[in-house]
Amino acid sequence: MWLKKIHLYLLQIELCMPIKHYLAERTHSQNLVVKVVTDSGVVGYGEGIARHYVTGETTATSLTFLRDHLIPTINGLYCYDSEDFLGTLRELISKSNRARAPAACCALELAILDAAGKTLGKSVGELLGGGVEPLVYSAVMPMMSQPSFHRLLHLIRDLKMSFVKIKVGNDRDLAVLSLAREILGHQVDLRVDANGAWSAEEAEQRLEAMMAYGISAVEQPVAKHDLAGLKRVADRLDITVVADESLCLENDAEDLASLQACHVFNLRLSKCGGILAADRMLQIGKERGIVAQLGCQVGETAILSAAGRQFAMSRKLRYLEGSYSNYLLKEDVVDEPVEFGPGGVAQPLTGTGLGIKVKEEALQRLALMHQEISLS
Repeated sequence: MWLKKIHLYLLQIELCMPIKHYLAERTHSQNLVVKVVTDSGVVGYGEGIARHYVTGETTATSLTFLRDHLIPTINGLYCYDSEDFLGTLRELISKSNRARAPAACCALELAILDAAGKTLGKSVGELLGGGVEPLVYSAVMPMMSQPSFHRLLHLIRDLKMSFVKIKVGNDRDLAVLSLAREILGHQVDLRVDANGAWSAEEAEQRLEAMMAYGISAVEQPVAKHDLAGLKRVADRLDITVVADESLCLENDAEDLASLQACHVFNLRLSKCGGILAADRMLQIGKERGIVAQLGCQVGETAILSAAGRQFAMSRKLRYLEGSYSNYLLKEDVVDEPVEFGPGGVAQPLTGTGLGIKVKEEALQRLALMHQEISLS
């Protein structure tokens, strides 16, 4: 498998409702999609979403890095064996590249993995050595008005979801948790995500009050660079602490693991720079007794969702987020939505590569920009 052409798309995806948390609010998402075409005509797709307040990367810097550095780097990449190919891909899309543009690295890596899986007759999950067990996803509830929050709680209850994450970080937190328990009951695993809203001292006070509602975990209670504060919360409170914004690069994983500053790594593929980097972070945590969960980017299409599911099929993870498709997007880019059903249950994706069929017409229609690049 030789790569012959690469297409770059910048999509604007409209959301079904505003999504708000402590760090941001959005009504749409700008998504970078990479399409690769091989010498035999096999097509692969990948996706990345830049979030400046998490990684420092913007859509503009992501596109520039792809054109000027990443694509020339992988020119001449040849796939002949899955094990050797994965090793070569790890070297080409390196730690230094991911540090500069993780969403760009993710989009390109996923497109290449999708094409390689199709060429070798394997799913991406199989390339990673994964299985085919059903998966159970979480619902995630943003900050919203009380009437909207009330309606979403009833939808989640009707779907019989077992795992729910609620965004917190304002004066309504306890009222929100009280309402969630009233409607969802006490059997649901309820966790909270502060997106770095508090100091360590404030986090202790807030979480001690929240624990009366039986929350199982808190995600990113302090600012991303406050590892000492994260460790303080993890050490002083009897609650699972999840690192998200504090965990972007492999060096972050090593620092968090060395300090024992958290109990769970939140692995968002775009934030981490792709599946291979996320897998390395998972292993770094595992060596120190830290487990991992699958996170997602708000507004991701079925391309990133499918990649997340392939990763989840191949690794044991604490919680799964993503696969929201028509629950969140006004329009997706695939024939069949990648979403969960009642109870959050999702079946493994069948087929080779990422296991999805992308609609070219949808890519063209949603694209703010499209560029084709030929390789030698």
